[in-house]
Amino acid sequence: MHRERLIFLLTYTVIVAISLSLAFNIDLTEPDVYDGDPNGFFGYKVLQVTSDKSKGIIVTAPLSGAGEICRQWNKQATCFTPQDVSVGATTVPVKHFGLSLAKHPTRSEFTVCSPTVVTECNENSYMNSVCYKMTDQLQQISNFTPNFEDCTKKMVNLVFLFDGSQSMLENEFNKNKEFIVDVMESLKNTSIKFAAVQFSSDTRTVFTFNDYTEGKAHTLLKKEKHMRRLTNTYSALKFVLEQHFENTKSGASPEATKVLVVITDGDPTESDTGIVDIYDSKKIIRFVIGVKQVSLDKVKTIASEPKDKNAFQIENYDGLTGVLENFQKKIFLTEGSTAALAGDLKEEMSQTGFSSVFNKDTLILGSVGSNTWRGSLHERRQQRETHIKDPQMEEDSYMGYSVSVGERQKVSLYFAGAPRFNHTGQVVLFTAAGNNWTTTQRINGDQIGSYFGAEVCSVDVNSDGNTDFLLVGAPLFYQAQEKREGQIYVYALTDKLELMNKLNVTAPSMGRFGTTISSLADLNGDELRDVAVGAPMENENKGAVYIYLGDRRRGIRNTYSQKIMGEKFQPGLRFFGQAIDGSIDLDDDGLPDIVVGSRGSAVVLRSRPVFNVVAHLSFEPNEISTEDFDCVTKSEESFPMITLSVCFVMVETTTSVAGTVSGGLNISYVLDVDPMRQTFRAFFSESDVKSRNFTSTNELRPGETCFNHSIHMPKCVKDTLSPVGIKLNFSQDDSETAAAVLNIDSKGQALVEVPFEKKCRTNDICISELEVDFNFMTPVLLVAERNYFNVTMRLSNHGDDAYNTSLTMHYPPGLSFSMMSLAKTTVSKPLHSCDDLDVLDKTICRISRPVYRSNSHATFVTDFLIMTNYEWNDTVSLTVSANSDNPNSTRASVTKTIPVQFEIQMAVIKAEDTVSYLNFTLEDSAPKTVVTKYKVDNRGWKSFPVNVTLFFPTKLEHDFEMNNYQVIVEKNKTQCRETDTETDMTSEYCSPERKCRFIVCDSFMLDKESDVEFVLSGEVQFKDLKEQAANIPFLKRYTGDGGGVKFKSFIYVTYDKEKYVGESDKQEGRTNGSVLWKGNDPTMSWTEIRIELIIAPDQMLIISTGAGLGLLLLIIITIIMFKLGCFRRKMHEYIQEQEEAEAHDELMPNVVIPGKPEEENKLLVAPVSAPAPADSEKENECEKSEALAIKLD
Repeated sequence: MHRERLIFLLTYTVIVAISLSLAFNIDLTEPDVYDGDPNGFFGYKVLQVTSDKSKGIIVTAPLSGAGEICRQWNKQATCFTPQDVSVGATTVPVKHFGLSLAKHPTRSEFTVCSPTVVTECNENSYMNSVCYKMTDQLQQISNFTPNFEDCTKKMVNLVFLFDGSQSMLENEFNKNKEFIVDVMESLKNTSIKFAAVQFSSDTRTVFTFNDYTEGKAHTLLKKEKHMRRLTNTYSALKFVLEQHFENTKSGASPEATKVLVVITDGDPTESDTGIVDIYDSKKIIRFVIGVKQVSLDKVKTIASEPKDKNAFQIENYDGLTGVLENFQKKIFLTEGSTAALAGDLKEEMSQTGFSSVFNKDTLILGSVGSNTWRGSLHERRQQRETHIKDPQMEEDSYMGYSVSVGERQKVSLYFAGAPRFNHTGQVVLFTAAGNNWTTTQRINGDQIGSYFGAEVCSVDVNSDGNTDFLLVGAPLFYQAQEKREGQIYVYALTDKLELMNKLNVTAPSMGRFGTTISSLADLNGDELRDVAVGAPMENENKGAVYIYLGDRRRGIRNTYSQKIMGEKFQPGLRFFGQAIDGSIDLDDDGLPDIVVGSRGSAVVLRSRPVFNVVAHLSFEPNEISTEDFDCVTKSEESFPMITLSVCFVMVETTTSVAGTVSGGLNISYVLDVDPMRQTFRAFFSESDVKSRNFTSTNELRPGETCFNHSIHMPKCVKDTLSPVGIKLNFSQDDSETAAAVLNIDSKGQALVEVPFEKKCRTNDICISELEVDFNFMTPVLLVAERNYFNVTMRLSNHGDDAYNTSLTMHYPPGLSFSMMSLAKTTVSKPLHSCDDLDVLDKTICRISRPVYRSNSHATFVTDFLIMTNYEWNDTVSLTVSANSDNPNSTRASVTKTIPVQFEIQMAVIKAEDTVSYLNFTLEDSAPKTVVTKYKVDNRGWKSFPVNVTLFFPTKLEHDFEMNNYQVIVEKNKTQCRETDTETDMTSEYCSPERKCRFIVCDSFMLDKESDVEFVLSGEVQFKDLKEQAANIPFLKRYTGDGGGVKFKSFIYVTYDKEKYVGESDKQEGRTNGSVLWKGNDPTMSWTEIRIELIIAPDQMLIISTGAGLGLLLLIIITIIMFKLGCFRRKMHEYIQEQEEAEAHDELMPNVVIPGKPEEENKLLVAPVSAPAPADSEKENECEKSEALAIKLD
């Protein structure tokens, strides 16, 4: 088990990664690679050493047999392998030699440790350590076994508590006693003392520890009688604790390990009073053997942890023999180590030397396994050893996994990493107080499983002897979304000896960044120590190293200056960056070198000299003359503007030995003219006006190097106020392969501005006097669709020339700037351009740039598109200000306000289905319903409030009247009521006798693009129509009579005409109400219904009168005919004819024709006689008279 834990720690520690992305001054072209056995983990730890004789590197291979260390330099290797070490009277082999390596401050000595020297003690394995003090030539000075744990037997007091209840048979009771005897016999030559207690309802001592020591135990046990009562187990536990474990008179040893063995076949007959917790607090080991039908779950609560392994169940007492061997082994283990069962390891598994570091002449070793893997530090000063613990450290925290030292204000400081503390990790700061060490601060990690504290590294960034920063690695810190693994935390150490977090740096990829952190010598010559961070699992376990330059405020910079990939040196290199050291100049060139360990190789990398380069730009003449500019003829010619001098000063920041650098720096630089402008004003080539940049590569030597360039300008330059900017950027082309490198802190650029000459009245300072004014071209701002708002603006300059003049307009967001056009000017046409800004209420127009000349005046017309979707106020303000870049010039500004009106499109129309004609007769004189419909239609984009009024007469001619009238509004949009209000608009039609009624509706919001219907209804009739018919003149009763009225109803709509403008408001000549109803006014409408009264002629009167007159005329005619004798002749002839007929009937037979009427048959036999000629005229006159009478009748 302990071997598996060690393998995990070792495997985790060797996993690291780093990569190349930015080349700085670590030379990657000529590394020295020293190879070893990859299976032995050659390269696990590396160290630079030096002495008066020579320099070199030390490389460890902890898995090569017992482990070995090798000294490498100039392709020569010397190795050292330790021999078996004597521990007391025994000799034990050394394993994992080289797992930790501590450099002495002189670097001529070092200490290398093996923290896994395994010694056996009573079938337990102790994990001790052995360390070797070595010279830089691998000569062993001494070895020692720090914090060595001797194998000593510990006293054990064991009490048998066996059941004597009545459920147990006599032979079973005797088997209990036999089992106790067997255990005592098997362990009689150990440091274990025994006692025995029988329990039932009561508890009784069988024999004490003293009895066992005096040899009386067997006799007393044999004589013990069976109690045969209840099973009061918890009372018995209390008895054993008080009368045996804590009773020295019975022979108990206070320092002994306490063990209780309970044998029972029944469940406890009483409740636990807390005695089990007391046993736990006193760490008394408890075994429980349950026999027969006992409930194991109930008696298991009495056993100590782990309960599953310390509680047994057998079917009968014969089974006690079966558990004897296993039980004896468990009891035996308690003799060698309390921790085997009580879980309280001390230094048995300490692995002292897992990490190591020197604090001056004092060696500090990390003991990750001490105190049940809580961990501790072990300080060794000469021959005196001090154990340093954190009393609050939890089990399995691994404190001492990493260790670093520091000093602040002459106070020694120890930093210890505990990466498994509370699963998040912790770093503990210890400070010295005399000869004692106290815990000053604890810093916890913030991610579970991140292994915060796996690496700690203190940094004296300015090398003044005071520790400034602590860097803490958390190589398993994981960022899932970014796919990154590993993070380092940078803490500043204050004068109050407190650590404060300044920076967190995360790797750009997976690879366990932060497994190794090493403080390096100053690499770039800024007098600050730098830092290397290893990520050995990056790039598929090939590994990488990141170089971070030092920083006074934050310890290191937040971005790395160089990334070194392991695969660059050997294709099969693995775990590059698992160890790093870099504080010595190994090749005597005055520059520090770095050694990086990987699995099977150690790579020595050299740093290169660093040079700082400062660039300076100068020019002649010192200003640009404006006399030669000509923008009128539009010439494409150019002329020389200035001569530009580019000078570089090169100074080494590092301290390389003279002769190290044979050449200079190849610097490539780029010159840009007006780089921030879209239009060009200068160029490098006389023939190419677009050549605004120039590139050149030259070699610089230490000191100053200068180059000259001519810059040209076109004939026409409009901007002569702002200077011409020239920017220089430079860099090193061959930084990866050059012998010397450009300092990355070099500014890398230079700027200069070339001014134009100015003509001003005083002190070469032009003071402009700008004046601005504007007027609205309409009295109101009318908000309408696709409507524009126009403003005239006048700009005058009464002072010196104004440079970069502009008009700035501030207006409500409801206006959208459209265009500005020039209307009038007193000088040559000034150019202008306008830009909308990111804001909605501001526009800036540049006027006549670069110069708006003195005594210039210009008038502009500015158009704004009016936005209808803006929430307009009753008035709006517009501010126009004039500005220039001239110093000490006043700013002109004018603000004016204009009222706002809204255009509306409304129409009042009558419905097409409205009735236009009605009539009444005497037969149909009942009241009839009249319905008139109007629609108020908003056809525009704006909702607005309206007031609606309807009026109509209720009395007209012929006693016409209207009753039961009402107005209904669609969807109850508003409420209407009758009022007596009369206006000029109604006076023309509504005379008093007509009794007009006025219906006024409450004001309501007429929504955009919608209409509201108003329905006027009422009952109309001609009052007392029958009475009117009875009173008409007599003669009209024969011809009939009638009449009619024109019923008119009116509707008109009003609104706030101060705020809203409709089509009707645009018409002219509307001065009085009489005209309103005659035009095509969309705010009003009316309907006319023609209603007729019809009285028909009196038919009875006509009939009776006609009948009377006809009778009278008949009488008159009859009298006349009588007077003429018409009636007498007729009678005479009639009598004569009758006589002749009778005579004829007697002579003629009856002739009857079938099918003929009787009358016709009679005619067949009638005699035919001709009238007498003498009487023919009289007869005709009578016939005429008779016919006339018949007609009159």
